[in-house]
Amino acid sequence: MKQKFDLKKPGSNWFFNIRKINTSYQDYDETFPHQHNFYQFLFFESGSGKHTIDGKEYEVKSKTIHFISPNHIHHLKLKPNAKGFVCMFKEELFFVHNESSKFIEDIELFSNWNENPIIDLLDEDFKELTALLLSINKDFLGEKMKKNEILLMGLKMFLMKASRINGGLGNVNLDKKKRIITRFLNMVDQNCNKNIPVSYYSKELNITSTYLNRVVNDVYDKSVSDFINERIILEAKRIIRLSSKSIKEISFELGFEDPSYFARFFKKHVALTPGQYRKKIATHIES
Repeated sequence: MKQKFDLKKPGSNWFFNIRKINTSYQDYDETFPHQHNFYQFLFFESGSGKHTIDGKEYEVKSKTIHFISPNHIHHLKLKPNAKGFVCMFKEELFFVHNESSKFIEDIELFSNWNENPIIDLLDEDFKELTALLLSINKDFLGEKMKKNEILLMGLKMFLMKASRINGGLGNVNLDKKKRIITRFLNMVDQNCNKNIPVSYYSKELNITSTYLNRVVNDVYDKSVSDFINERIILEAKRIIRLSSKSIKEISFELGFEDPSYFARFFKKHVALTPGQYRKKIATHIES
């Protein structure tokens, strides 16, 4: 029976959980596409396999970290030699010290839906981060006072070091374009089901639509409209894959007043109608 890991179940911390990766034990069927409402990273000391995140397949290798943002669809196929840690935490953990989610944005590890979520580690960095995770795991299993605060400090230390290894946190004052892109990506994630115009984003960012298009094109070589459309398609695929909602219901959920227009929009970008895509996914899962 397929089970989804539940941070609320008895015996687990409400905001944080860490366990060792063991391919002989699974608290849910990780080979089946699924999503979470919390942040997760997988730290591979050794092992091999395949990890698919939002339709993109990545190789599981020794001395790597895989970062999974909330609501990303992923599934994992590990071979028996896999060893490491899987760590999960909710944003609420950062409220312990009245810290905001801005920390997550600044470390640039739980990147947006179209960026590389994998870090390859050099030997020295691998040893340092392994030692940190062993310490965090020990604190998690213990029952000392101020447990959440201790876990938060350990988690922040790990993430900041990983970010530095990945080239982030090099400059506390990020340049203007980078800040615009970061805010824009977060806004698109939050509003992809509202079908709102480009002018909304530029107004919220206090810049012109022309300048926003220029910044996005410089970084991603595509227009803002193309970028938003890709995000809407990704969200549509997620809902089709993970729910039994009708195509009409999905179109309304994504901000389309006309289901037939949504079907045309989807086919334009996927080369399949929503119904055809659902049948294709169902066939793939069954096989």
